[in-house]
Amino acid sequence: MSFLMIFLTPTINPQSTYGKYENVTVQSNAFFIYTGKTGKNRDPLDWEMRLRIAVGAARGIAHIHKQSGGKLVHGNIKSSNIFLNSQKYGCVSDLGLASMIPSPIMRNAGYHAPEVKNTRNVSQASDVYSFGILLLELLTRKSPLHDIGGDEAVDLVKLVNSVNGKEQTANVFDVELLKDRNVEEQMVKMLETGMSCVAKTPRRRPNMAQVVKMIEDISMMNTRNGLQPKLVFIGGLNPDFDLEDMLRASLEVLGRGIFGTSYKATLENGSTIVVKRLREVIVTSIEFQQQMEVIGRLRNESVATLMAYYFSRAEKLMVYDYYGAGSLSSMLHGKIGENKISLDWDTRLRIAGGAARGIAHIHTQVGQHLVHGNVKASNIFLTTQGYGCVSDVGLATLVGTNLVLDSRSSGYLAPEVTDTEKLSQASDVYSFGVVLLELFTGKPSILSEDKDKAIQLVSWVTSVVHEDWTVAVFDTELLRYPNMEEAMVKFLQIALHCVKRVPEHRPKMSEVVRMLEDISGTNSEA
Repeated sequence: MSFLMIFLTPTINPQSTYGKYENVTVQSNAFFIYTGKTGKNRDPLDWEMRLRIAVGAARGIAHIHKQSGGKLVHGNIKSSNIFLNSQKYGCVSDLGLASMIPSPIMRNAGYHAPEVKNTRNVSQASDVYSFGILLLELLTRKSPLHDIGGDEAVDLVKLVNSVNGKEQTANVFDVELLKDRNVEEQMVKMLETGMSCVAKTPRRRPNMAQVVKMIEDISMMNTRNGLQPKLVFIGGLNPDFDLEDMLRASLEVLGRGIFGTSYKATLENGSTIVVKRLREVIVTSIEFQQQMEVIGRLRNESVATLMAYYFSRAEKLMVYDYYGAGSLSSMLHGKIGENKISLDWDTRLRIAGGAARGIAHIHTQVGQHLVHGNVKASNIFLTTQGYGCVSDVGLATLVGTNLVLDSRSSGYLAPEVTDTEKLSQASDVYSFGVVLLELFTGKPSILSEDKDKAIQLVSWVTSVVHEDWTVAVFDTELLRYPNMEEAMVKFLQIALHCVKRVPEHRPKMSEVVRMLEDISGTNSEA
C-alpha cells in the first residue's frame, strides 16, 4: 500500500464558531465597521481581521445549519450579531431568536433575502443571503442600505451590481483595503463569493458548507507564504528521510480516533515512523505551525516525540516515533493471542507512573496552562524501558472541542466538559483516572451499551466499591499477587480520587505522580 493513497481531497466539515456570550468580546462586527465616519476616527480594519471575521462567522452558520437534522435556521444574520471570540474570529450570536417571533422584524430589511420580504419565511438559503450582505459590508465598509446623497438609500447589492467591468471593481472596495496591492486577488475572490450568496434565486446560492470552503481557500491564499507545503522537522532534528520517502512508504493502519487516523509507515531505509493524518483542522497555517512548535518542545521521555509535521490545504500530518509494543488499549483489550498481552502488577505500575509523569510534564508547559485534551488508553504507549508514554498532546486545540464532545460516550470525558465545553488540566486528571481503572480492572472504559445508556467503567467501579465488593473489581490477572493487595487498594483509591465528579476535588497530576511513586517505592529522580 502506498502512502500516496492517504492524500485525498479534503473533507469540508469545518469546526463551527458560534458561542456563549461570555466567550466573546463586547464589541460586535458592526462596531468595527461603522465606528467613526471617516479618517482617523474610524477603527482600522485590516484584511487579515476581515478574513477572520468572515471565516469564523461562516463556520458558525455552517455548524448551525447541520443541527436538527440539517434544518436549523439562524434567521437574523447581520453585522451587529457577529462578535469576535478570544482568537479574533467571527462568532455568531442571537441564534434561534427568529423562531420566537411570529414574523421577521423588517427594519433590518437590508439583510433580508428577496423571498423573505415577500413571504416572511426565513430559511437556510436566506441565511446565506444575509451572510453575503455581511461579506459585502466587510469589503466595502458600507451599510446594507447605503446613502449616496439622494432622497433614498440604495441597496448595497444594487450598488455593487452597478459597478461593471474589472477596471471599475476597485471602486467597490473600502479605500483602506486598496492600500495593499498584495491582497487584491483575494478581495476579488471574496467579492465573487459574496455576490454568489446574494443571488436573487435561492437555489442559485451556495450552501454554507460551500461558502466556508470558498472563504478558507481565500484564507489559504493569504497565508500560503507563511508555511510552504513541506515536511517541517522539529527542534533541529535531521532524520534520514524526507517527504518523498514518506510518499513511497508502505502503510498499516494503527487506529482511527476522533482527531484522525494513525498509520505505521515503513520507509525504504527500514526505519519505522508513525504518521497521524488529522481531520477537520480549524486553525490557520500559522496557528498550526505555532501549536506544532509548542508540542515539539515537549522533550520528555514520557511524552511521545513529535518529529515533524506537514501542512497543506488538503492534508495536515504529524510524524512521531514508533513504539513497537502497541498501545495500552490493545494490550488490555485486544484479542487473546493477537494484541492482548498479560500484564503483571509491576508492568502496570510502570505504565501508570510513566504516563502520569508525561501528563504532569505537559501541565507545566505554556505557563502551566497546557492541556492534553485526549488522555485515553489508546494514546498511551510503552517505552523501551517499559514505562508509559503519552501521545496526541494538544490536538484538541487544532480541531476544537466539539470533536471531543462527540466522543462523550467513550467513558473518558469528565462530567464538566459536557456542560462547559471546555477542556482543562482537571479534565485530564479525570481521563487519567479512567486509564488507572482500566489498568486495575482490565476492563474497557465502556463496559457495555444498550439501547438507552452506556454503562461506564467509572460508574460500575464506584457502585461495586460502595457495596464493599472491592475484590470484585480486581482484574483476575492481579489475583496472582496476594502480597500486593494493599498496594493495589491504594492504586484503586488514587484512581477514584482522580475521577471525583467535582474538578476541584481531584488531585493535580504532580500529586498523582507522587502517590503512584509512593506505591512503587520509587521517585522521579530515580
